[in-house]
Amino acid sequence: MTTGAATLNLESVPDARAQLEAIERIQAPAGAAIRAIDAVMQSGSACAFPWSSGKDSSAVVGMGLATAVLRKNAGLAVPRLLVIHSDTGVENPEVRVLADNEMRKMAAFARANGLDLEVRVGKPSLYVSWPVRVIGGRALPSFPTSNRDCSVNWKVDVGNRLVNEVFADVRARPGEPQPVVMTGVRLDESAARAAGIAERGESATEIWLDAKGRRNLSPIIHWSSDDVFEFLGYAAAGVIKTYSDFAETMQFYRDAGGSSCAVIGDLKMAESVARQKGGCGARSGCWSCVRVQKDTSLETMIESDDERYGYMRGLNRLRNYIANTQYDWSQRTYLGRSIDAHGNVEIQADVYSPAMLERLLRYTLTVQAREQIAASKLGIAPRFSIIGYRELVAIDCLWSLYGLHHPFHAIKVFNEVRAGAFLDAPITSAVPRTPTPRFGKLQVGRAWEDDRRSGDPSRDRMLAGGIRSPAHEMFSESCGFELKALNNGEVTTAWQSAEAFDVDEEGAGDFVECMGNEYVERYHHDGADRVQALSTYLGMGIVTPAHASIGRWHAIAQRTQWMQRQGLVGDLQLDRLLQMLEAQRQSQAVAPEPEISIDDDVVEDEESFDSPRIVFS
Repeated sequence: MTTGAATLNLESVPDARAQLEAIERIQAPAGAAIRAIDAVMQSGSACAFPWSSGKDSSAVVGMGLATAVLRKNAGLAVPRLLVIHSDTGVENPEVRVLADNEMRKMAAFARANGLDLEVRVGKPSLYVSWPVRVIGGRALPSFPTSNRDCSVNWKVDVGNRLVNEVFADVRARPGEPQPVVMTGVRLDESAARAAGIAERGESATEIWLDAKGRRNLSPIIHWSSDDVFEFLGYAAAGVIKTYSDFAETMQFYRDAGGSSCAVIGDLKMAESVARQKGGCGARSGCWSCVRVQKDTSLETMIESDDERYGYMRGLNRLRNYIANTQYDWSQRTYLGRSIDAHGNVEIQADVYSPAMLERLLRYTLTVQAREQIAASKLGIAPRFSIIGYRELVAIDCLWSLYGLHHPFHAIKVFNEVRAGAFLDAPITSAVPRTPTPRFGKLQVGRAWEDDRRSGDPSRDRMLAGGIRSPAHEMFSESCGFELKALNNGEVTTAWQSAEAFDVDEEGAGDFVECMGNEYVERYHHDGADRVQALSTYLGMGIVTPAHASIGRWHAIAQRTQWMQRQGLVGDLQLDRLLQMLEAQRQSQAVAPEPEISIDDDVVEDEESFDSPRIVFS
């Protein structure tokens, strides 16, 4: 709800004009930006501020809230204000703490001054999150030689979704003008950034439209880095009234840049980013980022103040291990996940092997457990958490789907680490780059659709068919389980599904704590169907697949069961595969055929982000 006359600006109220002119005298760029933001607020448009917790976006939010207070005190209308923030889940823990603290300050400032402010935080979906993507075995980390899925999935997509949510909310309010997105981009950040700004026609004083026709304003587009720090300094001194004194922000730039001066620290970080090609350009990236050779900012923080930042040493060690073993082909699986029309499978270095995935889970849980112990001794909450019940069950679900381990193996590993069986990531040097080993195609038989029965009664129980559950279908009238027809003519159980893959937090926690050990004892053996864990989670309603994934999951589960009958699941040794390949070559030549596209790299038709959480409002 707005108050006051919507047609007036700060210039029209003597006291407000005097305060604005005072700001212009001490920092002209800030005064000009506040005038531009004031013009947007004068129109009644809601103001949306994408915020990363970095200095530039903090300056824009700072001026936005300062403008709102000036208008409020002058009796002028103040529109809705929205701050939107992406939490990747793997940020440098100090960045996460900084961001959460600053958002609390925003909310407190808004309450104290009667502003209509909403802070929205979005996260990547569980399916594309780092633990599920990497440890779950879906895909390799985003190495320098691969794509930038991490940046797109964890930042760009989440940010776009939050902005879209804002515009959708406004459209649902009849008569409310389209919102304006206040960006914190600057021309002098980089040549590439400047080129993009010019191409989009961005302006510091006039509303400009992006490719989707959304209204934007770039109030600090012409600012230098010094201008930004100058504004933060005036805010710290109380000369400009806004939500924060930015003391923690300045401290971060000093420590991450290895300098007693925040400005110099920022310059050092900028130089480091420029030298390391392949990163997303963030001053302080995710602790898990392996697109760059080393995490300079994190290592600088640890070296500068081990007592304060030493708790992140384990994270950096895990990150370095992953980066250094990119070309360690012994850590990969060599049996491809796709079977062509003639039953051929590629024998080449592919995604991480089951053994490597298990080690990564142990390393990650160990880092997390050590932090929980350290935090408990200090009497504080853990400063980071990577794998919770949702992530753990999601990993176990995917391991089961792909037949990587015995059912409920991730639960078994979790309980072992929790019992004290810690395993730290090794300290290694970088393995030199070599070509990807490729050996040819192995004939494993015709596609699993043509091989329903093994002839072995003791193993036929594994052939119920993918994720179909006749037991649940028997009680369809009372429980609601029905059949779902698939595009290939098959049917499977119509499990409850959603827009995106998800795991129920409470259900996952109850299962791990109350039933996990029992199910490990019952099913963690060679004779169990590898898909048993997935079937259990579906049957209990703990795991919810995406609408578009049911058919694909069914096919992958069938493939896993079929491969299990061939003895081709789990950690297959390369020597054995090469022996099989050599025996095949001696008997016949295998003609290459197109692959059946049900491998896990096929992009699902599901959202790559969770719905935004409304926090600190």
